[in-house]
Amino acid sequence: MSQHLAVFDFDGTLADSFDAFLVSLNEVAKRHGFRGIAPDATEEPRKMSGRQLMDYLGIPFWKVPAIAVDMRQRVLAHIDMVRPYPGTAEALRAIAGQGTALALVTSNSREAVHAVLGAETLALFAQVHCGASLFGKRFKLQELLWSSRLKPQQVVYVGDEIRDAEAAAAVGMAFLGVAWGFTRAAEFQKYCRHPLVERMEDLPAAIAEVLPV
Repeated sequence: MSQHLAVFDFDGTLADSFDAFLVSLNEVAKRHGFRGIAPDATEEPRKMSGRQLMDYLGIPFWKVPAIAVDMRQRVLAHIDMVRPYPGTAEALRAIAGQGTALALVTSNSREAVHAVLGAETLALFAQVHCGASLFGKRFKLQELLWSSRLKPQQVVYVGDEIRDAEAAAAVGMAFLGVAWGFTRAAEFQKYCRHPLVERMEDLPAAIAEVLPV
């Protein structure tokens, strides 16, 4: 068993799904009666945390589970709009080649993940946890720690949103934020101890630097 684990978010970290997210969000907004986001008005929402975005959209907390289910369904319906970021498969193989095990934690569906990454890339992951609730990633990370029998210091979580950074901090593991995802880099860096990773090809070196020898 590997003594190191790199845990990845999916949307905005490995997959460029923002356009599908935006279309899906606006469709679901009409059904559930909350505010949508116009394509030319995304700058402010992309500076917000998950809770700030909920307030901005006017989503009451009790509606979140039903909205999350609908969002997964709508994103899957628009999955042809989603692509892996260039170099994703190569970076994941390089990280695995360094002797680091891989895991995936996402609020998206397994069907969507499989459709975007493909079976060969998905097979690189020792564990895949899909359907995490909006603010439930910390519990998935705790579950990963238990199942892998690793200490938090042996694990790094890689994500693109403020809630990812908060989830990693809550369980005591290192976090690497990526500069190409949902949250604007200047705002995101405030929540990240380490410098944001600027390019996909830089991920293997960044992870090797964060994890102990």
